Amino acid sequence: MIKRRPTFATGHSLAGLPVVSKVLHTDERCELYSLTSAAGSETILLLVRGPDATLPDVLRLEEWWAIQPPQLLNVKQVLRTEECPSNSIASVLALSGRRLEDISLKEEPQEGLKRLFHAMLDAVDQGLPMQMLPDFSPSLTWLGTGEAALCSLLPLDRPVPDEKEIVRFVASAFYLFATGIAHEKVASEVPALQRWAKFGGEDLSRIVDRCLSETTSKACITTLFALNNALGRAQVEGLESQTPASNQHSTPASSASGQGLDKVAGMHALKDLLRREVIDPVRNPEPYRKYGLSIPNGILLYGPPGCGKTHIARQLAEELGHYFVEIIPSELASPYIHQSVMRIRELFDSAAEQAPAVVFIDEFEALVPSREGLGGHQQYKSEEVNEFLAHLNSCSEKGIFVIAATNQPQKIDPAVRRTGRLDKLIYVGPPDLEARREMLAFHLEGRPLAPDTDIERLAEAVNGYSASDLRFLVDEAARDALRKRQPISIESFQFAMARIQPSVTSEIEAQYQSIEQRGF
Repeated sequence: MIKRRPTFATGHSLAGLPVVSKVLHTDERCELYSLTSAAGSETILLLVRGPDATLPDVLRLEEWWAIQPPQLLNVKQVLRTEECPSNSIASVLALSGRRLEDISLKEEPQEGLKRLFHAMLDAVDQGLPMQMLPDFSPSLTWLGTGEAALCSLLPLDRPVPDEKEIVRFVASAFYLFATGIAHEKVASEVPALQRWAKFGGEDLSRIVDRCLSETTSKACITTLFALNNALGRAQVEGLESQTPASNQHSTPASSASGQGLDKVAGMHALKDLLRREVIDPVRNPEPYRKYGLSIPNGILLYGPPGCGKTHIARQLAEELGHYFVEIIPSELASPYIHQSVMRIRELFDSAAEQAPAVVFIDEFEALVPSREGLGGHQQYKSEEVNEFLAHLNSCSEKGIFVIAATNQPQKIDPAVRRTGRLDKLIYVGPPDLEARREMLAFHLEGRPLAPDTDIERLAEAVNGYSASDLRFLVDEAARDALRKRQPISIESFQFAMARIQPSVTSEIEAQYQSIEQRGF
């Protein structure tokens, strides 16, 4: 990772050392170069730059290097300030293994990824004070040939985090190593590990998601004890978790704290229905059992595209406070016969292990299409639908709640829609007046707005616009105002509405409402 101009160019020789063969890393703290010896073997020059390179810094680095795996790191020579330019301090290090920035782990087998995760946890706890927590930078981290040991050339250069932050720190670094993506730079949702690491697998993806989750549900991993347990290994020696049971007593996310369904704008009738028909029975099943009522297996959210089905599903899961897994049918697909069936089985088995759990399936019609319309070359899909039905029948008994979303409910196999499987079929239409008003206010927040802009009047004028339409409408109005160098006004919105028509026409809404009235 080159963040600044290096001090030494390729071919330079410092204090009689072999010449620089490559610049590996430069930042405000240090510079790292590879040196080529006469024999052709490679060593590494680590340059700690002044004026911050004080003697305590050097001693701290030497202490850190001393506890690195000896099979990976050997300090060959330390150059003091009189031997280096600009009062810098340099050290010549011999390293074996692979530098993580030079390799791709996207094709790494799952066992190799697990060994990397274990090695990172071992590197965090070396029996030293927590200020020696390593800085897992790909440019400065070496992985042993057997992938059982990790060497980080620099300790963490910031205040000591609490244990929850340590867990996030390790998980985010692992995600970066395995996928090449820095999750902090990804807007909103973090893509699942298994989408980018070919053999990441559902288990590792779930563990990383639980470490990086922003929710307060009991499924979150917030201690090293819990993380080691999730990885199926003993607690790292030397760093005892003070509150290993904290994960098991976390309170579920609730709307009282402004979470869950409270984050859905407007749509009060829909939210009341979800709380009455879904949340209450799932959270407090005993009164329902007393009256002989079964706990719902799941619900199907259907309606026009862009109306917030996915957002509502996520917020419903947050309000329930259960372990949450979100998939799309393509993640279960496979070019091999029967492989998709096995993945469906693994999905529900995994959810049962983490119960109570919520499984959200988007684009549901692609997973369980009507079997009557399948051609001879698509009969394998019938097997997948059968497998899904078999698991769906017993979801409530296993503590699993399924939320499915679709834009095309008529394409779903009738057996799936039968009561007792997906018990509630809930229509999610375009946002109502209150929702449109809140969405407009949200998207306009922080933008220059003309004083006479009446959001209430504007909300009435955009009837039929979906949630995604409203966002683009505000953006288009802002572009018009920017072009004219004036605040966003009603005229800006009139210009935008002339360019962006509502995606949910009266005919489309009538079709969905007829489905709601007559059922499937």
